[in-house]
Amino acid sequence: MNGARVSHQPDNPVPLFGPVRQTSLNPTAAGIVLGTQLRRMREAHDLTATHSAKLINASVSKVSRLERALSPPDLRDVEILATKYGANAAERADLRHLARRALEPEWFDRYSDYAASWMQRLIALESDAVYFCAYEARIAPGLLQTPAYARQIISDGLRVCEGDQVEQRLALREERQRRFFEQPDPPKGKFLLDQSVLLRQVGTRQTMAEQLRKLLEYSDRPGVTIQFVPLSSSVVSNHGSMAHLRFAPLGPPAMVYVEGDDDATYYVKPDDVERRVELMLRLSHEAAASWRDSRAILLDAIKQYEV
Repeated sequence: MNGARVSHQPDNPVPLFGPVRQTSLNPTAAGIVLGTQLRRMREAHDLTATHSAKLINASVSKVSRLERALSPPDLRDVEILATKYGANAAERADLRHLARRALEPEWFDRYSDYAASWMQRLIALESDAVYFCAYEARIAPGLLQTPAYARQIISDGLRVCEGDQVEQRLALREERQRRFFEQPDPPKGKFLLDQSVLLRQVGTRQTMAEQLRKLLEYSDRPGVTIQFVPLSSSVVSNHGSMAHLRFAPLGPPAMVYVEGDDDATYYVKPDDVERRVELMLRLSHEAAASWRDSRAILLDAIKQYEV
């Protein structure tokens, strides 16, 4: 690496107000953009979160959660802060629209009992990204899993083979795939997989062969790249699962999702994002095999399971 910045915050960011954004953001994205804009306005007026908390007679924690979209916005709070921050009538109307949009239900709310709370922000945002890069060290990414492979992963994790717990989680995974890949202009996707994903048998040999053939199909899709990190390559990351998401100019800021055993961290501060994006670039350019060599690795693995 040459030390250059790999993510960049423009000196004059694209204005966040505008009708295009109003009509295209989902509730989660609307809440993030709302919080980002309120924070920018507060900082532009050189106000602390403590000062803003006093304006709405609330705690600093509430202001922080509003700006980070970690709790539903209060319309009254948004109105007071917008006025105190000097927003004009059009800007206040836009902020109100974002707040109302953020309070609307998400498409996956019906699966809320079957999706980890710490993963729901990723589920909401992944299909709205313009660029999505994921790294997986253990299993095929959920967005690329076949029904049989996904069913085995879910069943093994829950230690049950059937019932609502499995079926609803499987339905959620399939809906995520549909929303990501079957939209008119899907995100540009790059998937970096450790070679051990090909060696770790999930379910039967037939299940594995079917899953690997599916990966081959995905790799042939326009805008989708799949690369494998060979076991012989250098160790660049000890993370098991992470994803970098970039959005259109009027959408949320870029973020990196890092998954733990039973939680996840979302990085949105430019320096935090930059460090992790650089790590993913190293995985892609230093550790991962080329697209052509990755395809050969995948074809060889398919043969092993088809014997």
